[in-house]
Amino acid sequence: HSAPALMSNPKIYPYEDLKILLKKRLPSDVDRDHLERHLSNDEFHTLFQMSRSEFYNLPEWRRVDLKKRWKLF
Repeated sequence: HSAPALMSNPKIYPYEDLKILLKKRLPSDVDRDHLERHLSNDEFHTLFQMSRSEFYNLPEWRRVDLKKRWKLF
């Protein structure tokens, strides 16, 4: 249940931009499978109501459900 190690410091995008970008072509620096990584820590906590470490300790099915709820999947 570890955090994806694809990029150590992914570019941060506002949540609203990520939702809009999903309908278009995403920039090459956006990891489509882990859109939550591109949120600021504050937005991440606001959306998911937990820290990143708590989120990545959840079972994968629960993380997927949460990401679907916020259209980050």
